[in-house]
Amino acid sequence: MALGERRFIVGCGTGGVRMACGTTPDLSAVAGALHFWLRAPRVRELVAQCPFLRTWELAEAHERGETEAVAVRWRRLREAVARMPDTALHDLVEAAFRQERLRALSPGRSTYWLTFSRRAAPPVCDDLPGAMPVGNGRCRVRFADGRLQELDGAAQAVAVILAALPGDAVPRT
Repeated sequence: MALGERRFIVGCGTGGVRMACGTTPDLSAVAGALHFWLRAPRVRELVAQCPFLRTWELAEAHERGETEAVAVRWRRLREAVARMPDTALHDLVEAAFRQERLRALSPGRSTYWLTFSRRAAPPVCDDLPGAMPVGNGRCRVRFADGRLQELDGAAQAVAVILAALPGDAVPRT
């Protein structure tokens, strides 16, 4: 219940992914939503049945499968960095996206680090190399063991990431 008012906060998730959420002052609506959710409907059905809940594109993509979720994460990341005034991260993301092996992994962003995971849903992997632009056209690659390497440009950084990927760096379902 929210502080200072009668409002119940509801979140429905599966496999570490938040699929729908919302608030309502109606306890019977909460019970109805939870009852409906536990019957394992599709998230669109849940939201149609419980109008106080909302969902989003990434939740629906997770429902369709890991490959769909990875594709949505890439598209959203590319759109987000394209709007940034500094183009260095955009260049790094685009260089990575052009590589089929990296495009199959789930991308992420932590501040200015471009990260990769075998999974689009939590827990994300932290054993794959990542990179960030550091200025003057240079990029820094961070390896799973914590080592850092500075390189000239996004293309070189992506080449080093590809060379450092373990053989089992493939998406997991």
